[in-house]
Amino acid sequence: MFTKASLGNTNQKCYMSLIEWLFESANPGPVGKLEVNQEDPDDRGKRPKKWLIYSATLIGLLLAGIGFYWVFHNRSHDGAGPVIVRLCCFAAYVVTSHFFNSTPESTNMGWAGGLIDNPFRISDDFNRLLLLLQVLLLPGKLIAFILLAGWLLGRRLFKALYN
Repeated sequence: MFTKASLGNTNQKCYMSLIEWLFESANPGPVGKLEVNQEDPDDRGKRPKKWLIYSATLIGLLLAGIGFYWVFHNRSHDGAGPVIVRLCCFAAYVVTSHFFNSTPESTNMGWAGGLIDNPFRISDDFNRLLLLLQVLLLPGKLIAFILLAGWLLGRRLFKALYN
């Protein structure tokens, strides 16, 4: 049930969103972007350090192991149906993480580095949403990185052995 106090907070939130919407139209703040199938930024800049590649590989292997454990851990009790559904969900998450790139505008994240909402801008809410998407998609990006690296390494090894 709704109490009078909770309804009052809801109305206050609506007024704050209205204030954000009105003030934002006068002086819009910069907003990040959500891109699909973006060109790899490392091809244009300097190469990443080896320790960073090794760390990403190790974390990606760990996350892939956790993901596959989640998919297959109760396969004897559940049967094939739930395992296939979990495998499809896991694959959809990894593919989505690989192809979607979220980059928030770090200069417009709210007050105190994004800890406090700016009540006069709605664009900082969008940037914080893009930051949340970036954090949620990062494990899938690492898993996709390690799976693609394993595929390319396996293909090169297969060609070296059988050609």
